[in-house]
Amino acid sequence: MTSSHRSKKSASSLWIRITILLLLISDTTLQAQNLAAYHDNQGRFHIFDNGRIIQAEHLPVNQFSVGGDCILYTDNRNNLKMYYNGQLSTLEVNAPDQFVALDYLAVYNIGGVVKIIHDGITSTISTNSIDYQAEDSLVTFFDRSRSVLAVFYKKRVYMLEDALAGRPHNKISAADNLVAYVSSRTGDLKVFYQGRNQEIEPFQSGGSFRCGRDVIAYVNQADNKFRVFYKGEAFLAEEFPPESYQMGDGLVAYIDNTGSFRVFADGEFTGISSYTPEFYEVRNRMVIFGEQGYFKVWYDYKVYTLETYIPDKYEAGWNTIIYKDLNRNLKIFNRGEGRILTYDLIEEVSLYRDLVVVNKGMNNHNVYWKGKKY
Repeated sequence: MTSSHRSKKSASSLWIRITILLLLISDTTLQAQNLAAYHDNQGRFHIFDNGRIIQAEHLPVNQFSVGGDCILYTDNRNNLKMYYNGQLSTLEVNAPDQFVALDYLAVYNIGGVVKIIHDGITSTISTNSIDYQAEDSLVTFFDRSRSVLAVFYKKRVYMLEDALAGRPHNKISAADNLVAYVSSRTGDLKVFYQGRNQEIEPFQSGGSFRCGRDVIAYVNQADNKFRVFYKGEAFLAEEFPPESYQMGDGLVAYIDNTGSFRVFADGEFTGISSYTPEFYEVRNRMVIFGEQGYFKVWYDYKVYTLETYIPDKYEAGWNTIIYKDLNRNLKIFNRGEGRILTYDLIEEVSLYRDLVVVNKGMNNHNVYWKGKKY
């Protein structure tokens, strides 16, 4: 049973035009993110880039991370290398302590020195930081030498709090494009969003808050109400704390105190189901869940029943879910449509955003992208 209640606000024609423009810009950005990587049956390292397959290394690499516009990897000599815009470059001759490539930037650190790659350019944001959190569009870090909490966002470093020596470490939650934290100075719940730091409200110890893209959900112990802060505006979600909640892109999925399954998306509250799901998980704009033994997904304000059973394993991200059916065929759900992707026997499958890499055994790979097989 599915119920729906939406409270939409009227938008001016100017706002509609701005929204359409932003969507067009967003679509252009997302279309550029079509990278993957794998080893062939001779151990050579290959990169898939928008329909092209490039042999990057003739020997196996130690580790690799696939981002939206670049790939980082350590080669067989532990050199840290980057593939960006069709070019390979060596970033470090020693392996970093950690590295990751994300949708819009990449991050690595060596001995506490944190470096960020944005648009193919490497910059050092901290020379004495172990505590940092990297997300798709920003990196939050605590610099121990200067006792400051800061964030890197759109090629700039913004100070969140300084002079923190001797103060307790901030409670922080970060997402793709925002950071929420409790101020060590004032105890207020604050948010850094779109280059601006602002207070939400005084926050009592013992409450909870989590972030998604453009959205924060929280329960303040002061009144125990469940609230959502979305694009600068506060919404009262529930009078009582939810049983659980998870975050996505402009989205909060939660089970309310009565056991109903609900979602806040784009400024609207919608009921997914009156039943408590067996499990649920939010991935970007998808809410994947099990209900009475059925495998389902909430996507674009619709509930889709994918299977009459729940798969043992699945991969999900962006607009895509992949899993094996009962006949061991690989199935895909993408943008509201489900189908069998391949009948081939599969040893391993990887999902990079909306791009699927299938290993059929012995490192014999196929890449599935935009309806084509490579």
